[in-house]
Amino acid sequence: MMNETGDTPGQSWLWLFSFWYQIEPFASAPNADLLVVLMMLVLSMLLAFLPFIPGLRSIPRWIPVHKLVWRDYYSKR
Repeated sequence: MMNETGDTPGQSWLWLFSFWYQIEPFASAPNADLLVVLMMLVLSMLLAFLPFIPGLRSIPRWIPVHKLVWRDYYSKR
């Protein structure tokens, strides 16, 4: 079953994959499907292993955006 929204057919999560087909190295490649799947696999693995990568896991300490987002919640406690 397809949950279509407006004039756009298909599922909304497919934009993550279809985005890469618009970028030029993937757009003209004969094996674009394989390249897009590999790109999404690399990005998914990077996201999954983010807490274990020493340089990337320290970014919230360097840029404390989470303190701005949660300041109202902690000010009421």
